[in-house]
Amino acid sequence: MPGGLFTALIVLCASPGCGTSPAGSNDEDAINTLASSGGESTEGPSCASNSECAPGELCQGGACTPNLPGGPCEDSSNCVDDETCENGTCVPEQGTDDGMGCGGEVYTATAIPPNVLIVQDRSGSMDQKVGDEGTKWMLAKAAIEQVVTDYADEVFFGLMLYPGLDPDCDDGKSCGPGVIAVDVGPATATAITSALNDADTCSLGTPTAETLEVLQDYSGLADLGRPNYVLLITDGQSSCDDPVPMVAELLEQDPPIKTFVVGFGDGVDVAELNEMAEAGGTALMGDQMYYQAGNAQSLVDAFADIAGSVLSCSFVLDVVPPDPDKLFVFINDVEILRDLGHDDGWDYEAESNQVTFYGPPCELMQSGQIMDLQFVFGCPEPR
Repeated sequence: MPGGLFTALIVLCASPGCGTSPAGSNDEDAINTLASSGGESTEGPSCASNSECAPGELCQGGACTPNLPGGPCEDSSNCVDDETCENGTCVPEQGTDDGMGCGGEVYTATAIPPNVLIVQDRSGSMDQKVGDEGTKWMLAKAAIEQVVTDYADEVFFGLMLYPGLDPDCDDGKSCGPGVIAVDVGPATATAITSALNDADTCSLGTPTAETLEVLQDYSGLADLGRPNYVLLITDGQSSCDDPVPMVAELLEQDPPIKTFVVGFGDGVDVAELNEMAEAGGTALMGDQMYYQAGNAQSLVDAFADIAGSVLSCSFVLDVVPPDPDKLFVFINDVEILRDLGHDDGWDYEAESNQVTFYGPPCELMQSGQIMDLQFVFGCPEPR
């Protein structure tokens, strides 16, 4: 799947000492912990070592005493049924219902899809042909259909068309806003495809600024719990107000709305699109700061690159970690350290129960290079 879908796991360590005591520890504190947490106090047969006790028992204070799940041990005979001795601690055997060898349960974490409103220019110039591939309008519709289908499970899409206020563009003004054809939300691919098939091009100009102004009060991009983006596709210069200040205002509001800009064809205003991309917080490196497409494939590639770059770096944990300081994160079996400065690593927000990645780990996710992501509580090793 696009973006590199993977399963995120949380492994909760349930056994005493797992990830909190030095490997191989079996000291008096561990024995006292066992006794105080419910171990049998009735003395069994006298003993001098653990080897003299029955299976599932320990030699404590000269007497054989029943062990508890996750208790200390010298070998597996000291552990209760379905547990084995590892580094001085009884842990569930691999394949048992209790966990992954560190005494815990496995949970999933859910990625938070971003909101992306596709704003498509359908001015009359979109009827121009691109070689023998078809008109720009036909190619744009096909590319949008592909990206919303490919990333349907990872991005909340919506669609806005401009100019015009109805599918056939019988209603609208030359310098009036466009219309939101499909609200941003989950599972919108079919609705967006249908809206595009029903729509036609217009001869009302290219009122980009007036269309973007509507989005200042649009609830579909006012979600504080997820990132919000506009993906603007245009094939010409704005014919009414300057859209750059409006793009900047969208970025400055709370929550901020970033704007990606795609120029389609050779009739675009390079300076205007560069300024819009920079004002929208999505400028590319180099002299051309927006995405430029000249044919069907380059348009599809631009959409895919943008969709990949907005894939979520935030995950809601299905359980609340008892102690966030004992949460460990691994990407492809490599530990990623917590970074409170949000430059390179991850951080946990208790209020939303979310883990968010920053810097290179986030970029790795968005590039589709992650096959395995694990959140491990209490046990500082990947499962």
